[in-house]
Amino acid sequence: MFLSIHATQGLNAIGIIAASSRQKPVPTTRLARHIGLCLSSTEIIVKQLKNGGLICSHRGPGGGYQLQQPVKDLSVWDVVSCFKDNDPTAKTGKGSPESEAALALAIELQEAVCQHLQAYPLTDVLAQLTPVEPDEMNSRSMHTAFHLKPLHQPSPPLAPSWVFDLAKFTHAAHP
Repeated sequence: MFLSIHATQGLNAIGIIAASSRQKPVPTTRLARHIGLCLSSTEIIVKQLKNGGLICSHRGPGGGYQLQQPVKDLSVWDVVSCFKDNDPTAKTGKGSPESEAALALAIELQEAVCQHLQAYPLTDVLAQLTPVEPDEMNSRSMHTAFHLKPLHQPSPPLAPSWVFDLAKFTHAAHP
């Protein structure tokens, strides 16, 4: 078992939540912006972390996500186990001796990775992540999902739009 992309994104999300102050929950929009995912993908990551018991949510204005326990008490395995893929032991039925040997090797490898990640403190991983800048802009326009381009200045018309503008147009064109 190697780290899936979801487990890596989960580690990033935990890092962002841990880097924020304990009193202020981190909203999903901020997590999505810092992780680089869309809002729905970030919600999937957060849901798995919440189901794993690592974070709790606060609803309403000023709501978001916070760690349920201090980050110093967590290991990398605590986060990665929220995103476990299929278990190689789930295979049923009697196979060839070669497939049974490969299955035993996969189980042994998974147990070794699990033990290593359980002994690896999460604080060591978080120290390697890029620091998160605090949100300086708290304006409402920064929290929207739309990234609008600025409007361009209208240019003067090249011709009158209707007959009654002909006099105004000729005066504007020839002062």
